[in-house]
Amino acid sequence: MAVLTPVLLLFDSPALLKSSSRDWANFRQLGECYVPEGVLEALEFLSSQATEPGDESTAREFLRFYPTQDWKKTNVSADHATLKVAPGHALSKRARLALAVLQCAYGLALRYPDRLVVLVSHDPSVLQKVPPLEKPNLCGLPLTALLQWGRSQRRPTVVSHHLQFVRAASGKAQGTPGSATAQPSRRATPATVRSSAPATVDWAAPKGRRGQWGWSLKLRRGLTNLVSLAIFLGAIAVGWRWLHPVSFNQFWNQLPIVGQPK
Repeated sequence: MAVLTPVLLLFDSPALLKSSSRDWANFRQLGECYVPEGVLEALEFLSSQATEPGDESTAREFLRFYPTQDWKKTNVSADHATLKVAPGHALSKRARLALAVLQCAYGLALRYPDRLVVLVSHDPSVLQKVPPLEKPNLCGLPLTALLQWGRSQRRPTVVSHHLQFVRAASGKAQGTPGSATAQPSRRATPATVRSSAPATVDWAAPKGRRGQWGWSLKLRRGLTNLVSLAIFLGAIAVGWRWLHPVSFNQFWNQLPIVGQPK
């Protein structure tokens, strides 16, 4: 039996536009690389009508790159309560694309419960919406962290943390009687993947211990969300300090945890 790559990397358009062909080639060494169809459509539009300098050439370069480098496009999508749009609320084109990317990430996590789906973005507002989805096999990662991972070959803490959950859950599913009944769901079509409930058969506990396992899973999910949030805030702080050291130092010195010199 072939060994599955444990990590699926899913990219939004900001992450692709802020990286290069050399980076894209390195990403493939870290996991299977996926691009939502909506992102490809957006890049096709930008390849001829981009407003930001450099986006047009980068979009064209990626559209030439991905078909020849074993990158995959996907139209998988799934709904979640936190991704619902309020009735009568109109979204911008950029917001609709961001929502579609998040739904794609959630759909992949449902389809492949034994793989870790990593949503890579250069947009903090997108990454903020990943932890509330509460999927142990799904996490968000800033583009800067992925670039560092490629250079150092050391997995970011948040990725290693979520991989532990994936491996533990896969081991329990293989050892649980009747777990083979979960297999058809992994081959579901995009239409059947849609679900607002994040729980899957692979995460079920043995009979008689479901209450204890459910409580433990909630605690782990809470810790996972805290770790993801801490890493995300740390990345923002590092970027702020590097780009605007004066304003960062002013903010930092005003914090009550920072002692003032006497």
